[in-house]
Amino acid sequence: MIAIPNPFVFIVGGSVTMMSAAALLYAADRRTRAASQRIASVTTPIRSPTSAPVIEVRRPWKKPVSDIGLAGRTLARFGIETDRPDLYPAPWWVVLLITCGLAVAGVSISEFFIGSVAWFSLPLDLFMLIRLVFRYFRQRRSGQLYTQLPDALAMAVRSVRAGFTVGDALRIISEEGQWPTSAEFRRVIDEVRLGNSLHGALMKLAQRSALLEYRFLAVALALQNQSGGSLSETLENLADVVRKRVALKQRGIALSSEARMTMYVLGCLPFLMTGALMVLSPNYLTPMVTTPGGKKLLFAGIILLCMGFISMQAIIRKSLS
Repeated sequence: MIAIPNPFVFIVGGSVTMMSAAALLYAADRRTRAASQRIASVTTPIRSPTSAPVIEVRRPWKKPVSDIGLAGRTLARFGIETDRPDLYPAPWWVVLLITCGLAVAGVSISEFFIGSVAWFSLPLDLFMLIRLVFRYFRQRRSGQLYTQLPDALAMAVRSVRAGFTVGDALRIISEEGQWPTSAEFRRVIDEVRLGNSLHGALMKLAQRSALLEYRFLAVALALQNQSGGSLSETLENLADVVRKRVALKQRGIALSSEARMTMYVLGCLPFLMTGALMVLSPNYLTPMVTTPGGKKLLFAGIILLCMGFISMQAIIRKSLS
């Protein structure tokens, strides 16, 4: 009889492969991070004479310690932003409860394959799933802001050329722009009315959205305030640059469509073959769900399939960043 290898050997091997791929992706991403640091080093010292200290564009869970308390820092480690209720389709605690329920359901399904030892992975599953869900909502908002920014800047250019001030142009964007850009600029206007500088309010917007384009907008307005010049031309040039960046990203998405389709086909192929085998020979796959060894092998196959899907998606995402 042929000895069936331990399924955890496959899982460990797949984990090592994933870690090696992650190390390669990290090494390949060092050049991009170095370029971002050079951009930050150039733009950070620039500020208007009356502006507040420059706020560094950070990830949402890396806010200054003085801004959030202990509970806020704990929730921020999971990627939860309690100060932005409009970021989620429901209150953040409802999304959190639903996510926890999904994690428990996933562990319950895993118990069928590998037994009660699956419950030891519940804390890690909760952490990863919560981070994944809330990161999805955060990236969705950033993508919407990124796509709508050129139109918002074009609206500001037309307003400035019509004789409005910068504040009035931003107010027009907050009233007539697309959501969520209008909501973000409405928050900027409210902060300026409360006494904050326009530069500081825009830098906070860049921190919330995690987009360098809003940082460029704040720096461009600060430079124009210091050196003078045509404000409409400055905003028009910035809008043209951002529009080209958006078009380049959309072109990259179009060029990667073949790779993404390949990823979807490879991900669906095992399920299609399983369905075909169940129709042609129903008893062929019965040992996979009735014997302990078959359950473990099936669980290892599902885990490796998910890891392969995640690795391919990470490679495509890194190629577009």
